[in-house]
Amino acid sequence: MKKPLAYLGLALALLLPAAHLQAQTADKPKADQPKTVRITYVTAPFNVPSIVMREKGFLDEAFAAKGIKVENPVITSGAQQTQAIAAGEIDIASVLGGTSAILAAANGVPLKVVAAYARSPKAYFLMTRADGPAKLADLKGKKIAGPKGTVLNQLLVAALASQNLKLSDVEYINMDLPAARAALLAGQVDVATLAGANVTQVEKAGGRALTSGEGLIKPTTVIGANAAFLEKHPDLVAAYFAAHHKALDFMAKNPEEALAIAAKEQKITIEDARAQLPLYDFAPAMTDADVANLTEDQAFMIEAGMLPKAKAIDLKATLIAPSAFTLR
Repeated sequence: MKKPLAYLGLALALLLPAAHLQAQTADKPKADQPKTVRITYVTAPFNVPSIVMREKGFLDEAFAAKGIKVENPVITSGAQQTQAIAAGEIDIASVLGGTSAILAAANGVPLKVVAAYARSPKAYFLMTRADGPAKLADLKGKKIAGPKGTVLNQLLVAALASQNLKLSDVEYINMDLPAARAALLAGQVDVATLAGANVTQVEKAGGRALTSGEGLIKPTTVIGANAAFLEKHPDLVAAYFAAHHKALDFMAKNPEEALAIAAKEQKITIEDARAQLPLYDFAPAMTDADVANLTEDQAFMIEAGMLPKAKAIDLKATLIAPSAFTLR
């Protein structure tokens, strides 16, 4: 009668070393695993998930479990992020304008869109001072500052096109958001393409909006990855999304704390932060609507002369990773 128990004990004795070895193997890093992962940190216009992820340490935590350190270079320009991907200097572009992603892929940059970041047409503006141009038709010949190769660049082109004007009809100066805001308030330019806290600061200084992106563009910012990194290390991309989803969950469960964290990082009041947040949809799963919007963006860039027609790409086949549609 005791034999079954004896056999059970023998079976457990044989299984335990194997289980222990399996656990040890699971904790061991892969031989080709990088020591450092480079993921850009972009706060503007109002990238609350990224801000929360960094402040709460979710990203460092996710990669520390794999024995990997995280570097967060601050690169706000979409063009500079895609250049860094092309040079192998970053692995994940955490917030990238859809137009920047399309232009990069069309020009041979090994980039894959792995998720949507945000959808926010009401968050992008052409701003001017109280004494600036009264309407869009008055933009001809004016000095306009803002980051080239971005959603704001596209907004400017669309706003000008609505008045039968082109970029060549204005003096367009490449500046990041804080520099463009400062140049506008100092009277050095007539208009600035701005978003997020920079818009609020101009309004508080007496400035006003000429237009938002609503009705002109349907911007989708995305998360991009170096294609080789995605292919070689899908587990590390998954680790990134574990942290990203943790930030989204934190925002849902602790909205006031998340707003306070974002307001502090953006140097705005909690009231201003609360007014900004509803302008954004941060759901990461790509949808057919996102693909349609990006397809419209590509068609618009071709029409506006920003992208040669011969370089147009099939977005689903060339740019967007299939996994981008299955994120929760």
